[in-house]
Amino acid sequence: MTAIPKRTLTTMMNALASGVVPRRGLEYIAVGRRRETETFVSDLEDTAEGGGAFRFISGRYGNGKSFMIQMVRNYAMDRGFMVMDADLAINRRLTGSRGEGLNTYRELVRNMAVKARPDGGAMESLLQNWLYPIIDSEGDPERVASAIRSATSGMSGMTFYRDFVTIVISYSKDLMDQRDDSPALRWLKGEYDLKSEARRDLDVSTLISDSNWYDYVKLWAELSVRAGYRGAVVFLDEAVVLYKLQNRASRSNNYERLLTIFNDIMQGKSSHLSMYVCGTPEFITDPDRGLYSYEALRSRLVSGRFENGYDNYLGPVINLRPLTNEEVFVLLRTPRGLHEQRYGYESGITDDMLESYLRTVTATIGGRDMVTPREITRDFISLLDTLHQNPQTRFSDMIEGHSVKADRNPDDDLIDDLEL
Repeated sequence: MTAIPKRTLTTMMNALASGVVPRRGLEYIAVGRRRETETFVSDLEDTAEGGGAFRFISGRYGNGKSFMIQMVRNYAMDRGFMVMDADLAINRRLTGSRGEGLNTYRELVRNMAVKARPDGGAMESLLQNWLYPIIDSEGDPERVASAIRSATSGMSGMTFYRDFVTIVISYSKDLMDQRDDSPALRWLKGEYDLKSEARRDLDVSTLISDSNWYDYVKLWAELSVRAGYRGAVVFLDEAVVLYKLQNRASRSNNYERLLTIFNDIMQGKSSHLSMYVCGTPEFITDPDRGLYSYEALRSRLVSGRFENGYDNYLGPVINLRPLTNEEVFVLLRTPRGLHEQRYGYESGITDDMLESYLRTVTATIGGRDMVTPREITRDFISLLDTLHQNPQTRFSDMIEGHSVKADRNPDDDLIDDLEL
């Protein structure tokens, strides 16, 4: 197995053992998903050319949604895109009465990442790497402001461009003055609550808010191109939160906002921007609470009459199929190698033993339909940990008479929204 940098290896093993998706090293453990990946690669090329895509990624808990978007996220950064991601939650949605949409924007900006800053927090470095050469070239604040307006003139027709570029110019002045507490940064992060304060500090009359945050995501996408990147890719995970909203009006408002963004991107009203939204099958197809309960979305997302059960990886909804037993077998070889590499030993776990473990998994009531790759991998690493620490224990003794229990879906524990 290829030697993996120690930091990446440790991060991967800690994440996999905890049942979460690692941010680093996904290329070492990716199995299957070739056709899905081809679609995402094509989307990125369209994004770089000034277009974009909007797709829903559907799959049940543990079936690889978060893994898929993390892999695409890393791939996009490696190829020169700026990425933003957020997990939706009760207080982070597309819209709401308590600033839930603004909270989502704040999370997206906080998690802004590029290849040089893959773990997020890249907003300041993106701006500085673009602005400092302009400052060094022009010197005078007025000439710097003129150069910024000239560089962004192609964005002038976009909603809120005037205030956005005013804030960027203000930030360039803060850089020239070596000011640490930049009001412009606070504004760009969506941290201003009162227009009067923004008008006093920055001479702008608008704020990033629950109703307009997506317009500023579009501006960031275009600015990223001016800053030398190929475009922006946005990921929204845990969209099942919207499905779980108790209040019907609140659900409808969020679905309406989702429809607006979907139409905007698919009709070419945005540029250099792609967005992916991840949720469970119920979030999409449930006729009472899911996206299908909102007719305008259902008509756009429902399968075509002639698909006849075939997989369609080019439509607005990508349904992640479960991995086959053969793919899971290949997957299990990877944590075995990772574990041996991390602890510097030979596990003695043969391919025949892996097959025996997999048979134990599939013998669980419900078989593979009840146990996910996440659970299979997590429990296998736990098994390796135990065997490594107890060398007198035999593999066959560990799995004989045992079955891998399917976890209860944590979505069942989501707190329903009580908004009236």
